[in-house]
Amino acid sequence: MNSTEPQVTSSTRAGFPTYEAAPASAPGKAPVVLLHGAFADHESFRGWLGPLAAGGHHAIAPARRGRVGVGPERAEGLAFDDYVADTIAVLDTLDEPAILVGHSLGALVAQRLAEQGRARAIVLLAPAPPAMLTAQAVALPHFLPQMPRIMTGRPFVVGPAACSALALNRLPEADRPAVHQHLTHESGKVYRAAMFGTIKVDARKVTVPVFVAGGTDDRIIATSLTRKTAKHYGVEPRIIEGRGHWIIGEPGWEDLLAEVVAWVS
Repeated sequence: MNSTEPQVTSSTRAGFPTYEAAPASAPGKAPVVLLHGAFADHESFRGWLGPLAAGGHHAIAPARRGRVGVGPERAEGLAFDDYVADTIAVLDTLDEPAILVGHSLGALVAQRLAEQGRARAIVLLAPAPPAMLTAQAVALPHFLPQMPRIMTGRPFVVGPAACSALALNRLPEADRPAVHQHLTHESGKVYRAAMFGTIKVDARKVTVPVFVAGGTDDRIIATSLTRKTAKHYGVEPRIIEGRGHWIIGEPGWEDLLAEVVAWVS
């Protein structure tokens, strides 16, 4: 962290573990709530909090149910609407509407909340689409063994090898163990819904600004899906050459963060 950036602190909001950073002076800008992706927790956005706070935003990265310290164990039985409700509970602790920054599955949560009028703006990074999440060929060997659990809605977790091959392919190997430490079980019900495209968002009800970004080397969210999501909201996507799914933490993430800070400000 830059020594001039506000300090990141651990707290809880609505009962969920949270990282936060507040501006040095009274914030004159909207709060920013950062929503983590599948198999991850709020640690994934920790590096984003200080720069956002330095830009004048109260930045908040909450966990959701099924993560360490928040039951049910291994995300057993959770549905997508549960993740939406968890985020609403956090938003209800704020005095004004927030800008939502979502990664992967967290971006789909952000889209639903914008549809419900609960966002000032949304930033969608490597976003799960409001349509079928079709697997790329490279992902099939890693997910096919999990299909019985996904189809029956049982929780499952991807191991370090699969995580490295699919999500962290553009992250240096030396940096991957830190991400692996926070791998967590994901709800099979939620993943099944994403795969089958049963989570829909009415773009006509999303009336706030939308920013969409993805990488050309993303092995989970294909570039075509990122473009499709952007088109759904009538915006042009920011497609970054050579970036993978871990666009929020792989080399060059600071440049993307700077773009987001400029956009939300």
